[in-house]
Amino acid sequence: MERGLLANIVNVPPLVFRFQYNPEILQEKKQFKYQQANNFGKWRFDNTEAGAAAGGFLDVVGGLWEDLKDIGPLLTATKPLEAVHGEPRRFSLEFKLDALEPGPDGPRPVDPNDIDLNEGHFGGSIEPDLAVLRSFMYPAYDIIDVTALVVNSISSRSWSPPCWKRPPPCTLVYGPLTFDCVMESLDIKVTDFDPETLAPLRADVSVTLAEQTHSTTPFSDTIIRYTMASRALGREGIWEDVGRASPLIAPVISGLGSLFD
Repeated sequence: MERGLLANIVNVPPLVFRFQYNPEILQEKKQFKYQQANNFGKWRFDNTEAGAAAGGFLDVVGGLWEDLKDIGPLLTATKPLEAVHGEPRRFSLEFKLDALEPGPDGPRPVDPNDIDLNEGHFGGSIEPDLAVLRSFMYPAYDIIDVTALVVNSISSRSWSPPCWKRPPPCTLVYGPLTFDCVMESLDIKVTDFDPETLAPLRADVSVTLAEQTHSTTPFSDTIIRYTMASRALGREGIWEDVGRASPLIAPVISGLGSLFD
């Protein structure tokens, strides 16, 4: 069974967490910030006049289209909304860890009574997994930091390691999703302990990740998103829906039809 990853392979040491069980919940949230414009518009077709002065047919049509949209705020006495910027996409995941069960690639016994603790997850421990997850919340060095430190120390003949400033980012790989993220929150609830050593045996984990757009993954996501959206145009009845969603003609036809029903 395919399982997802949370990883940073350039961290020192490399951090790779593979889900022992697929997350029970994976919630995606994306927001965009808008603000109201400073004015309502004007009761005049100034954009159409500007298009006519430019002398192009498309300029006239484009100006008329803008003027028709400018009437909406005046009819509703509501200032139009202007896009400001997007908020980072956020992923919330909830999953379990169980030291008494095999790891992500381990065989699972048919009979639960045949479970051997020594053959369980990390030899009967979830502590390595917890350590990897916690490492995403604490400052660390990556390979570039270490390389720069070595080069600068050799050239200056002095050892002056920089302060740790930021936790390592992580890459979420889950099915078709691949995103560079930062871990905003980590919630670990240990639900079972070893009675002799008090080592954690089972835990419920919830993680909140925010997409790091200063990366290369937005390129691949854009290509995949446009490709999948284009595939949706092949759905049966799609062009009927396109006509019904026409921003100018469809509301008029629908409204007239309701008057004569």
